[in-house]
Amino acid sequence: QSRGLGDVYKRQALVSLRGGNISYLLFYFALLLPILAFLYSLYVFSRFKIVQEVSRVVVKAQEVPYRLLLANEDPLPFTHIRLRFFDSMVSMKPSDPGVISLMPHEKIRVDTQMYCKYRGTYPVGVKIVEVTDFLGLFTIPYPLMSQIRLTARPRIIPMEQLRVVLQEQDPKNTLFPVSRLQELPDFELRSYLPGDPIKYIHWKNSARAGELLVRKQMPEELFETILIMDLSPIDEEDEKRLQKEDNIIETALSFVHDYYLKNIPVRILFMEDTLHEMLVDASTGFEPFYDKCSDLSFASPYPLNQVWESVPDSSGCGSCILITASVTDELVRSVSEKQLAGMEALLINVGELAL
Repeated sequence: QSRGLGDVYKRQALVSLRGGNISYLLFYFALLLPILAFLYSLYVFSRFKIVQEVSRVVVKAQEVPYRLLLANEDPLPFTHIRLRFFDSMVSMKPSDPGVISLMPHEKIRVDTQMYCKYRGTYPVGVKIVEVTDFLGLFTIPYPLMSQIRLTARPRIIPMEQLRVVLQEQDPKNTLFPVSRLQELPDFELRSYLPGDPIKYIHWKNSARAGELLVRKQMPEELFETILIMDLSPIDEEDEKRLQKEDNIIETALSFVHDYYLKNIPVRILFMEDTLHEMLVDASTGFEPFYDKCSDLSFASPYPLNQVWESVPDSSGCGSCILITASVTDELVRSVSEKQLAGMEALLINVGELAL
């Protein structure tokens, strides 16, 4: 910069001493060049056309197509354009297309793949457009105003895969039967009547008896499973915190989805700002809970053991699953007391799982 100012002073001195139209023309042109270069970068940014195409709802860790359309519809060339992408929550292939130059009326289409690292709703694609002027004096970053946001839904991990991971972490871990319905004896059957739901047909005994038999329906509270998710804040750096949050959500989804396919009702409890409850059964379906899991916030004002202790003792006739990323002595003691009182409970620590 000092050298540049020195040159300007030299030109000014030259103009003052010698004068003349050409000297003055060159002097003022040299003064205008930086302004013209800056105006050029503004012009390129305002006229540069960029279109992004990607699904607005995806599943975490699944690659999806991402298309980038770049165009110069003007008679001037656009040079030295660099795109900066959101990369904290998303990975792309390739991650950096490099410096872009577009001749007049030229268009470029880039097709690639991207995947979301974590669940949630956040911006993806181009974050900043950097434009360098034709003299290389200015590189100005312009935040892209029309950012696209997508929702990354959590994965539904098959129960068989989750069991393997849990037993690798704790070989002594044995998951309790999915429902007391599995323990009901075969004599709790009756003949099929028109209007009975097909899902209640006991196919094995029907084949043995030579007629359609359905299992008698027991009171729902006798076999309902309660699942409690720990949504208390996780004090970790961003990457570890997001991974632990996803572990809790995806483990809960694995259990709920498996039980839903087996027609076993599950009552889910979780504490955000207040205590929330959702029922997943044949009438409510699985999708409402799955949709909710995409934007659950870990902002519970109470630890899991306090939420757990608020569950009425009358629910002890069913089974209870507690999912957390941090097991405390208070939580272990509370679960042990409930187990001694006759409740069938399972405490799952997913903090260090690699799902």
